[in-house]
Amino acid sequence: MGATDADAAPAGRSYWQALRYLGLSRLVVAALLIAYVPLFRAGIDFEEGVDSELFLAVAGGYFGTAIVFVLLARTRRLGFELLLRAQVVADLVALTLLVHAAGGVRSGLGVLLILPTAAAAILSGARLTLFFAATAALLLLLETGWRGLRGDATESHFLQAGLTGAAMLVTVVLVNRLARRLDTQERLAARRGEDLRRQLAITQVVISELPDGVVVLGERGEMRASNRSAREMLGPAEPGADPPGVAVLWAALGTGAHRADEPIEFVVPRRDAPGRRLRARRLGGPGAAGTVLMLEDLGRVEQRAQQLKLASMGRLSASIAHEIRNPLGAIRHANGLLAEHLHEPQLRRLATIVEDNSLRINRIVEDVLSISRRAGASPAALPAATALPQMLAEHLGQSGADRARVACRIDSPQPVWFDADNLRQVLANLLDNALRYASAANGAVTLEWAEPAPGRAMLRVSDDGPGVAPSIREHLFEPFFTTEPRGTGLGLHLARELCSANGASIRYEPPGDNPPSRSAFVVEPRPAPTGTTLARR
Repeated sequence: MGATDADAAPAGRSYWQALRYLGLSRLVVAALLIAYVPLFRAGIDFEEGVDSELFLAVAGGYFGTAIVFVLLARTRRLGFELLLRAQVVADLVALTLLVHAAGGVRSGLGVLLILPTAAAAILSGARLTLFFAATAALLLLLETGWRGLRGDATESHFLQAGLTGAAMLVTVVLVNRLARRLDTQERLAARRGEDLRRQLAITQVVISELPDGVVVLGERGEMRASNRSAREMLGPAEPGADPPGVAVLWAALGTGAHRADEPIEFVVPRRDAPGRRLRARRLGGPGAAGTVLMLEDLGRVEQRAQQLKLASMGRLSASIAHEIRNPLGAIRHANGLLAEHLHEPQLRRLATIVEDNSLRINRIVEDVLSISRRAGASPAALPAATALPQMLAEHLGQSGADRARVACRIDSPQPVWFDADNLRQVLANLLDNALRYASAANGAVTLEWAEPAPGRAMLRVSDDGPGVAPSIREHLFEPFFTTEPRGTGLGLHLARELCSANGASIRYEPPGDNPPSRSAFVVEPRPAPTGTTLARR
């Protein structure tokens, strides 16, 4: 504690606490002073000049004032500086009167003036401290001078008063310097403590969000701390009990069949599913805080490894597809030239088979290359009333599908925020899928741009087909997954990738969710930014 400048001290929490302690010490001193005369009256031969009645009256008033100051410091009714100054002034006046009533400096009570001045040195600035110390020394000299005028003081009394005043000045200077240094250290410690609390909070947030589990076990295997991932891995726990996986982990640790730094693999049993395979690794040795372990879900590790394999296979597939294009083009060209010179029906049928399968291979190659070389999208505000019918007409013209099978409805004036080429490819994949499973009736497939909620427009491609079986819905957008013998399994996956690149979402709605019993794929683009102009088509 102590002042940070020369004139004033801040009224922090520790200062108010010190002020309350000062008030309590004042109560003790006042009580001892009240008991000074009655307890020792019989055993002390009071010298001439001692006024016991004045002493008791001042001591009693001082005790009552001390009680008031304790209450004010507890309730903080007054400002810190005002209350401190009032207390020091009251101390100086009361103690000076007590010294006078006790016979002057020869009573030895003059040293009590050091207490309020030392308190001021701790709780206030240097200037105010020196002022109070000088005032106390001056009051002591004035009291001795008064007695000297009456002939009750000698040179030794003046020397004693001067030495007491000098001792007060030296004491307050030293105490004030020490208090200022202590205040600096306290503030530094407070800042370091705040930094540590902030760092601890950040660490706790990071640990709680880690995909791997962190668990701390005590000496008997009880769980002292854990993050969310660890609690999920170790299984649901009953209220007031540890998760069931903790006992399995502790048993695996206690087998002693592994080195301290060797990972431990164990299986956490589950009721309605196969056991969960986990791997635990110690972080450091056992300490006072317990045994700290890092948990890994081996199933998740295997999934990540599988994803890396699929990514490698995807790059390999793109490389192979790129190399296939040139010989495939030569095969198609040669087959076309050969077909011009074939006149027998059986030979022409064989040439047609070659062409159809070449087209199928070319479609697979194009889908693989579209996924592998997908560039960044450049979405724009496309006018739905013109862009969607135009894209639909282009696709129907290229695929040769019956125009009457597809109905187009534009029920919202909102533009479509999408890259035009990406949207054209998404629509082509969704329309091909719908036409493949829809009936031959007019309007069997519907392309709809609607706004079910304000500011939330959706693109729906629905059909009257049987829909997707519940058992395979979760695999719809996976690459190379298809139920069509001649399909590539990349159409819906590519559609999702293109939607993601444009900030849009795509989902499947089964027949029961959108009457009248039509299954649909729903694309929900982002709303166009405010002030965006429509792109020209």
